[in-house]
Amino acid sequence: MNRRFFRLPALLLALSCQAALLSPALARDAATLPALSARQQALMATVVGSAAHPRILQVSLAELHPTQPAIGYDQVYYKLGRYAAEEKHITDIAKPKKFADLCEANGQGDVLPGTANVAGATLATPPAGYRCKAAVGSRPDDMKSVVIGPRGSVYLTDGHHTFSTFRDADGGRNGQLKVWVKVSDNFSALDDAAFWARMRQENKVWLKDGRNQPITPQQLPSSIGLQALGDDPYRSLVYFTRGVGYEAPEHATEFLEFYWADWLRGKPGLDLARVNLLDPAAYANTILLAAQAMVALRPGDIVSGGKRASDLGARDQVDRETLDELTQSQGKLDYAIGYRKSLPRQ
Repeated sequence: MNRRFFRLPALLLALSCQAALLSPALARDAATLPALSARQQALMATVVGSAAHPRILQVSLAELHPTQPAIGYDQVYYKLGRYAAEEKHITDIAKPKKFADLCEANGQGDVLPGTANVAGATLATPPAGYRCKAAVGSRPDDMKSVVIGPRGSVYLTDGHHTFSTFRDADGGRNGQLKVWVKVSDNFSALDDAAFWARMRQENKVWLKDGRNQPITPQQLPSSIGLQALGDDPYRSLVYFTRGVGYEAPEHATEFLEFYWADWLRGKPGLDLARVNLLDPAAYANTILLAAQAMVALRPGDIVSGGKRASDLGARDQVDRETLDELTQSQGKLDYAIGYRKSLPRQ
C-alpha cells in the first residue's frame, strides 16, 4: 500500500485543528471562498527579484487590477489617435507606434523597422515578422510594475495609461493581450485589510477619483481601460506639460503626475470646466499657463501631499521648443483632439 495513505488522517487532523483556531468570521470566509486556481497559486508563489535584476512576469491585460480610479483620457486619446492615423497607411510606416510601444513596455527597446507594418495586424495578433531590438526584460527601467496581492491578484502600480491604451486599441479586442511586467512586491500573504494598509503605507495606491474626491480601496475599478477607469482632465493636462514645465526626476515618486494635477486643479486661472478642450488654441494656451505656473515655483515650495517642486521635477523655465512640437499639426495634442472629436457624442 502507498505510504501516503497513512499520512492522510494525520494531515486531516492537522487541518481540522488549524481551522478550529480561526475566528468564526475568518473560518466562515475561508469556507465560502472558491478554491485557488493553479494560476493564483503560481502568482502567490512568485519570488520578487532585486532592482538590478527584477523578476519579470507575463500577464494578460485582463488580469491587471488598477491602483488608481482614474486616468487622463486625453493621454490615451493621443495614442489611439496616432495608432488609427498610422493604420490608414501602415505599409508606409517603418516602425508603427503601437508596436514600438509594445516593444518598449516589454523591456525590448524599439520595434525593428519593417517588421510590423502589415495592414490589419493587431497588438494581440502581430505580424509574423514582428521583432523588437532586444529580448524581453533587457531594459527593465522601461517596464511597468505590479504587486501580487491576496489570492494572487495582480495590481498594476504604474502604466495605467499605456496598458489601457493597449486594451482599447484595435477596436478594444486586446483584453487577452499578454504583456511583461516587473514584480516589485509580493504581499499575497496578507489579508485584504493588511494589504491595503501596506499599499497605502508604501504609496502604491491613489485613492482619489477624477474629481479629486477620496475613495476607498473597495471603490477602485476591477480592471483597466477606458470603460472601467474614470477621466481626470487635470491628469491629461499634466501629461502635456511633461518636458514643458516639469521633467520627471530619475527616482520619481509614485503617482507624481497626480500631485501636480491636485495642485493645478486649485489654480484659479486653470478651471478646465471653462476651457473648450476641443479648441487646439484654447487647449495649447492652457498647457502654457500650467507650465508657467510650474516654473514659477521655488524648489522648496510645497506642491501637494508634502511633495516639493524639486521632488516633482519642476523646471526653471518653460521649454518652448517642446511646447511647439506638442501643439503643432500631428503633434500629441492634435492627435488627442482629433480622436476625441471622432467619438460619438454623449
